[in-house]
Amino acid sequence: MLVLFQRETCPDCKPVRELLTRLQVSYININVPKPREERHELIRTTGSKFIPALVDGATVIPGRLRENADIIAYLKERFGDPDAVAPPATEAAGTARPEPVG
Repeated sequence: MLVLFQRETCPDCKPVRELLTRLQVSYININVPKPREERHELIRTTGSKFIPALVDGATVIPGRLRENADIIAYLKERFGDPDAVAPPATEAAGTARPEPVG
């Protein structure tokens, strides 16, 4: 189960939550206190006091100051990019389209 350390008002956390929702991935949301020195569980788990931070089993992506690119890239690689456009199945398979009559 994925664990996301975040705060609701954190502008870098919101895109991570939105991506998890678009990917339809279940996760545990842990809201951390605003004062960084009070983020004991986050620091113990990730070694960092910054958010967002993600834990996926043995994979730990610690937070960085004003940064979420590592988490976004990891989620897209692991679960797929919901914004990637795949070609239609008939064209991808090389199936010819019927020509209009008349």
